[in-house]
Amino acid sequence: MRFLLTLFKLLPVLLLAGSLAACSQEPELATLPDLAPMSGDSPMLRLGPDNLPLLPPVVSQIKYEYYQCDTLVSDWFLKLLLAEMNFLEKDAGLAHVDGSACAVSRAINQGQAEPRFTVSLYSSRKEANECVVNSRCAVARNVTLVPREGAVWRSYFLTDFELNKYYTHCLAPPQKWHKGVTCDGVVPRT
Repeated sequence: MRFLLTLFKLLPVLLLAGSLAACSQEPELATLPDLAPMSGDSPMLRLGPDNLPLLPPVVSQIKYEYYQCDTLVSDWFLKLLLAEMNFLEKDAGLAHVDGSACAVSRAINQGQAEPRFTVSLYSSRKEANECVVNSRCAVARNVTLVPREGAVWRSYFLTDFELNKYYTHCLAPPQKWHKGVTCDGVVPRT
């Protein structure tokens, strides 16, 4: 009987230890196939002094400023982001967002040393306006650009709010796919 009581007391400790060990494991790492050109004749983003957009935002909120995608994101880079997003959507079994509309947000007042930009992809301008201006989004397809280790890493966020499905991925040079984690959650290699 004493053995059963000891085992009963030990069981929650073992379950907690197993849960904590699962949290500390490295994310699954894979190599992403070549989906689109990784560079072009123009920079990824058309930025001016202090890495800020040349044109003023079209929408300003407390934590974000939103810019027109076509004035800020180069064509080759938008094609790359869309190709990667389509690949990740298909992998997750989520509805396709064609990227015919997009917006770029810049996080402000959030403590980053460098400006962080997020490219949000939509299937129509109406869907983009509903999401950005009215905060009514059925789905979200966002890519946050993370300056890290001398390169630009890409944190992908894929969400279907109606089905309560949420996916995060980090794509890091050269073609490294960290599944189920944001780029901020990837442990630096030393």
